Amino acid sequence: MAETKPTPPWAKDMPEGAFISYGPTYKVGEYFNLFKNDSASGMKYYFFDPTENGFEKGKAYPVLIFLHGYTNALEGDVCINYTGAEFFASEKYQQALGGAYILVPLANEKRNDEGKVVDSWGPEYQEPLYNLICDFIKSHAAANGGISKKALWGNSAGASMAYFMGEKYPDFFNVLIPVGSDDLPEDSVIDTWDKNDVHLFLAMGKRDEFNDYQGKIVPRLPRLNKMKHCFIFTPDWVYNGDKGIASINFGKEMGQHCLVNPMHANLLFDDGTTMDERLPRGLTDWLSYALTDHPYIETTPVLETERLILRPLVFDDLLAIYKWTGDEKTAKFMLYPKYKSPADGVDFVNSLYTNADDLDYGFVWKETGELIGSGGVYHSHSPENELWSIGYNIRSDMWNKGITTEAITKIVEYARQTRKIPGLAGTFAVDNIGSRRVMEKLGMTYLEDTEYTKWDGSATFKAQTYRIKF
Repeated sequence: MAETKPTPPWAKDMPEGAFISYGPTYKVGEYFNLFKNDSASGMKYYFFDPTENGFEKGKAYPVLIFLHGYTNALEGDVCINYTGAEFFASEKYQQALGGAYILVPLANEKRNDEGKVVDSWGPEYQEPLYNLICDFIKSHAAANGGISKKALWGNSAGASMAYFMGEKYPDFFNVLIPVGSDDLPEDSVIDTWDKNDVHLFLAMGKRDEFNDYQGKIVPRLPRLNKMKHCFIFTPDWVYNGDKGIASINFGKEMGQHCLVNPMHANLLFDDGTTMDERLPRGLTDWLSYALTDHPYIETTPVLETERLILRPLVFDDLLAIYKWTGDEKTAKFMLYPKYKSPADGVDFVNSLYTNADDLDYGFVWKETGELIGSGGVYHSHSPENELWSIGYNIRSDMWNKGITTEAITKIVEYARQTRKIPGLAGTFAVDNIGSRRVMEKLGMTYLEDTEYTKWDGSATFKAQTYRIKF
């Protein structure tokens, strides 16, 4: 006789054409053999060492620390999966991150005489957990090159613990990923995270069966949206890899609470499409970015004009960037080919600011808060080229408003104050009248005729180079 699955209470609210999925579609336990175990501070833990799994020794790698949910420590090896840690040991995820240690501490959970699970995560674990992490780094990473950055991931009760640890040790963790908790700290703590350049990935389904999205998350969104580094993932529906709405019933429906399953699957469906268009290649792209130093972003000042905020571009801008790079009109005369999806911008964002002299800014329209374009001044460091180059692109619906001129004028002003640039040169297709006008308004004049070809060889344009010397 076929097993009868319980009908979730939200089934009547599902979108038309949706179906219920009763479990993750990935194989649990596939990578358990890659984990070892040890203990410190009176607690057991599992760990994965990248230097024993194909990555070179003598190099510092980040450590991903995964905190389990309530009762999960009693599940043995399966706890590795329940935390969301398992697949981050896979070759695919490790390659995406460039190698990373994984640490899965276990609370000393046990059942009392009444069968209730006690000694789960709580304030009394804060110091021992901190000491365990430090001991792990000393015992298993220091001799191999050490740790670069520390990311703390928590699921359910572990997510609440991640918030508590981030509050108590705000300068210790570089990345916080709480999955399925509404225990947000006070604004003063978030202010401290901002000062310490902490990256926060807040993940919770809007229909979470155990947490109050409307009452506890929504009122905090204005402050969270002002964080320097905050990615908010609060889907209307939590899906499994087969694109079905997630249902898990352990005596209580909790499919919408178990967001860790799609997080475990890299926020990608089984067919490779994304669960969030801001993450076209998955969660590992965001995490890799968060675990990488970006000194330019932290040290370059935000500029302001009458209508614009000018700031460095960041990973979270991928979707906004696609609105002009994927626009036929904007991309027509650019060196890059028209983007087919936001995924085309991942490598671009990750490669930004490798030249410390360059000044590359995003243009934020004050009226709406939208990122609408980007541009700046750039130095080739070529001895034969004393002039710096100029570049810019902007959404086509914002053309003919003087926005690019306004932005570039401010950037050039700042560049002259900080870079001692002798002058600027810029090249534009002769049919790109708007670009010529921008350069003329900057005081640039004709230098020579030339031509250029798009990077993919799809088009070559007759062009002119303009310049200005200071």
